[in-house]
Amino acid sequence: MISRHNTNKVLLLLPAAAMALFGQAATATAGDQTGWQFETTLYGWYAGMDGTIISPGPAGAEGDLEVDASDILDNLQMAFMGTLEARHDKWAIITDLVYLNMSDDATTSLKIGPEPGRPVNATADLDFSSWIVNAGIGYDLAEGDWGRLGLIGGARYLSVDIEGDFNLGGPYGLNRSESKDFWNGFIGLRGAIFLSENWYLPYYADIGTGDSDLTWQLFAGIGYRFGWGDVKAGYRYLGFEQDGDGIVEDMAVSGPAMGVVFRF
Repeated sequence: MISRHNTNKVLLLLPAAAMALFGQAATATAGDQTGWQFETTLYGWYAGMDGTIISPGPAGAEGDLEVDASDILDNLQMAFMGTLEARHDKWAIITDLVYLNMSDDATTSLKIGPEPGRPVNATADLDFSSWIVNAGIGYDLAEGDWGRLGLIGGARYLSVDIEGDFNLGGPYGLNRSESKDFWNGFIGLRGAIFLSENWYLPYYADIGTGDSDLTWQLFAGIGYRFGWGDVKAGYRYLGFEQDGDGIVEDMAVSGPAMGVVFRF
């Protein structure tokens, strides 16, 4: 499908894909400890990704190249995920890091030249990679036998790189790439509802802005505390809305997540 604009870009509508992301949901450790405590989380997020990613198109093309979600299945090549939290009394420093790389190919039609343009079948080999980093400082507002409620504020970094190798038929081909970084500040609430000595319901919500018009994140789940750490699972949503002037127009990732927390 071709959307006609006087721009020289490729519009990719990314499909649902298996990804990984978790992090930042509060644990239910007791608040009467002294000194610094640390915990690290290894996690996975089996999620779908929806959104509009824009990258440069072939030189001389009039219009945008649209690839429907049903026309491309992303292949996760590599991913790294982890969270580190340091706590002292009511204060906490939290860092969440995700790297992922996906690639696939698609075939579509592109119009070249002056309007109305000459249709050309194009095969695109596409590579998508991204860093997502959340860093914040938390403060416990209240805690009791019922649970914990805390405030968190910080910064969210999103880096997107897209590269496409386009074959326009015969000996004609080209390579185009683009990258973009987004910085956003956010503020939110996190905590846990204690069900028993071991069971609890962690929750997290934030909202922010900056390079993005709006970014927000939600998580709710259930956790079980062992002596060495926690196991928790739930559902997480992470979204970005842009002003349309960049490589990412909007992006949302959501799905079930599960993590293992180690305390030391």
